[in-house]
Amino acid sequence: MKKYILLPLLISTIGAAISWVTPDLISPEPEIFAAATPCDAVPRHLLAIPANLDCEMIKWRLTLRRDPRNLGRDDFKLQYTYGMTKPGTQGFMNDGFSKEISGKWVIFKNTGKTPGKQIFALQPAAPEGTITLLQMSDRMLHLLDTKGNLMIGNAGFSYTFNKQNANL
Repeated sequence: MKKYILLPLLISTIGAAISWVTPDLISPEPEIFAAATPCDAVPRHLLAIPANLDCEMIKWRLTLRRDPRNLGRDDFKLQYTYGMTKPGTQGFMNDGFSKEISGKWVIFKNTGKTPGKQIFALQPAAPEGTITLLQMSDRMLHLLDTKGNLMIGNAGFSYTFNKQNANL
């Protein structure tokens, strides 16, 4: 009879241990950031947008994934659409041009003169250059130029990426 008493106790102990371990095995929800920026020289260079193409705006959607099981194996997907704006709308003439790049991303400590928390460096798998963003808060990233300076927007657009609600 003692064997039957110990078995439920052992099962409940194992069940408690499994519930402790299980949350660590589930990847967290990805973080999604969105922005609408001018289509000027720096973003054109970073995204390999042809210099001779008419372009006013770029819409960005950045998805950052973290893998808690494999440190340093975090990945990103950057979807972007660019082109001439369609008057009176938030869209593009002829739907613009849409592309996607992906790769790994890392976080660096911010040691520069620009105030902010950390630097996010997106390292595409293709030969495009690294895209760097300054973390302004937990909900905002800001695009940096190739020298690590904050990008300055214009009357219509900024270079700030806002965190999106994952439930949308």
